Amino acid sequence: MENLRCAILAQDGTTVENIIIADQSFAYSNGLIICGTIPVAIGDSYKDGYFYRDGQKLIVEKTEIEKLQKMVDTLILDNLNMQAQIDTLITSNLQEV
Repeated sequence: MENLRCAILAQDGTTVENIIIADQSFAYSNGLIICGTIPVAIGDSYKDGYFYRDGQKLIVEKTEIEKLQKMVDTLILDNLNMQAQIDTLITSNLQEV
């Protein structure tokens, strides 16, 4: 079974007291909160299913592949938008002739 980063909450139920590596079944059976690639640290808070640091919601760190995929998706979208603009220009020029 895969080992995951998990947060142990203090007795107040909102403050991260410790971070451990555990498998999913151990985490669930012991009330740990799986944080995976979210950059959670001791002292962060947990509320309504999200981790926070200094009032800012912590988000999942993206892998290099995810960052590159986002860049590719953006370039594809930009290309499609540019092609639509070119098509509009060509169509309007043809109508003027």
